[in-house]
Amino acid sequence: MPETIRQFLDACHPFGYPLLTCSVLLIAAILYHLIFVGRSWKRTLAQISFALSHPADAERALKEYCLQHHNALTEVVLSILNSPADTSTEKLTEARLAHAIDSGRSGLALISIITNIAPMLGILGTAWGLVDIFGVFGSPEAQAGIAMGISKALYTTIFGLAIAVPGVIAGTCFERRLENRAASINETFTTLLSSRHSA
Repeated sequence: MPETIRQFLDACHPFGYPLLTCSVLLIAAILYHLIFVGRSWKRTLAQISFALSHPADAERALKEYCLQHHNALTEVVLSILNSPADTSTEKLTEARLAHAIDSGRSGLALISIITNIAPMLGILGTAWGLVDIFGVFGSPEAQAGIAMGISKALYTTIFGLAIAVPGVIAGTCFERRLENRAASINETFTTLLSSRHSA
C-alpha cells in the first residue's frame, strides 16, 4: 500500500496526475463559490436591506459600497441608483438580475464537469489496470504483475470516486442555495425599485 502521496500517484499511473488536477480544480471551484459568490452577494443584500430600512442618507452609502465592492449584484444596484427615479427600469433590471444570477453558476459548471470526468478517469484507470493484468499472464513475473495491475485498477477507481462524491454534494448544496438566494435577490430588488419610484 502506498505510504506517500507521490507513491499513490505513481500507483495510479498514468491517471494519478490528471485526477490530482481534477481534485485541485474542484477545491478551487468550491472555495470560489463559498468566498466570492456566497459572501459577496450576502453582504450586498444586507447593504440594500439596510439602505431600505434607513432611507435618510443610505442611498449615498449604498452607492459608495457598490463602487468599492464589484460583483454582479452591485452592478445592477448601480444601474438602478444611477437611473432617474421617475423612469421605469423593471424590465432592464429583471434581465440584469437574471444575468447576475447566471454568473453565480460559473463555479457550479466547473464542479459539474469535474464530478463527471473524475469517475470516468477512475474507470479508465481500472480498464488500464486490467490490461496490465492480462498482459503479464504466462510470464515468470505474473504474480507481481497481476498484483500491480489490480492495485492500479482499484486506486484509480477510489481516487475518481473520492473526487466525485464531494463534488456532487457541493454542487447540489450550492445549486439549492443559489435558488433560495435568487428568490431573496428578486424580492430585495423589487423593494428597492418600488422605493425608488415612490421617492
